[in-house]
Amino acid sequence: MMSRSSLSRMLKNKVGKFLFAGVINTVFGYAIYATLIYIGLSYLLALLISTILGVIFNFFSFGRIAFQRTCDWLVFSKFIIAYALIYVFNCGLLIFLTQVFLLGPYISQILCIPIGVILSWFLMNYWVYKEE
Repeated sequence: MMSRSSLSRMLKNKVGKFLFAGVINTVFGYAIYATLIYIGLSYLLALLISTILGVIFNFFSFGRIAFQRTCDWLVFSKFIIAYALIYVFNCGLLIFLTQVFLLGPYISQILCIPIGVILSWFLMNYWVYKEE
């Protein structure tokens, strides 16, 4: 049986690795999003393209850095479904922030990030990379 302290250490280590990978993923995804808006794409199209490119990048970074897993089709399928859910949620929140609060697309997406991180953690930890 695992002691409380070793379980706590393992969880903190996993959370730390998740956050580390998440920072890398967020910088990558937001840079693409912001660049696409800057060159004239709509914020929703920019979000879609940055999400698609981010899924590929994020699969390898989360899998290897945070969860020490390599490619497997079932995990990859779950990962895509999880990111589709995150995208739909992000898109709805982005539309809400830009149209109801009249915030710009750059700041609106920055405000979406923390909520997306929490949703991502639960989906990745408890469903996509769930240890069985």
